[in-house]
Amino acid sequence: MNKWALTITASFLLLTGCMEKSGTTGANSFNPTTAPAPGGTVIPKAKPTPFPAASDPYEVEQAVENGDVVNVHGKMYNLDKWKLFLANLETGVANQVRITQYTIEGDPIFYELVYDGAEVLAYTYDNSRDGFGSDAGRPSTICRGIAIEENKESGPHYKLTGCDADIGNTFYLPSMEEGSP
Repeated sequence: MNKWALTITASFLLLTGCMEKSGTTGANSFNPTTAPAPGGTVIPKAKPTPFPAASDPYEVEQAVENGDVVNVHGKMYNLDKWKLFLANLETGVANQVRITQYTIEGDPIFYELVYDGAEVLAYTYDNSRDGFGSDAGRPSTICRGIAIEENKESGPHYKLTGCDADIGNTFYLPSMEEGSP
């Protein structure tokens, strides 16, 4: 697990350094209102706060406005929140993130991650709004980390590691840049 965490951190630092030297900020740069200062972290509230309510229907615009990391057929939004979550995971700062991925039919599937700041990463999977899937009933598990897995067919993606239950295998987030198709 430490190898993957170090790999993710090293990659992140390398990319950040390249952007600073070129004097440009890419679409995947941190939002200054949510990202920590260089070398800093964001100290969250002591208890995790509930995720914003998901209206029915839960349109992409609402998910983005609620602060979800959103994947709509490969187009990503709010990636700064995902990068902040990974940075806080690496430095041991409690944090949480909701990822909303949309099916081909436009139905949201939710992946909620809550990190306690120590070793526990709670994951909840919610496909209750997927009209063409079978409702799994919001199962949860505890995982120990996040890694990037290379896949020749689907490309690199994030996956959960060290999970206590098979539901951890439902987590899948492409490793892409913000706004990329």
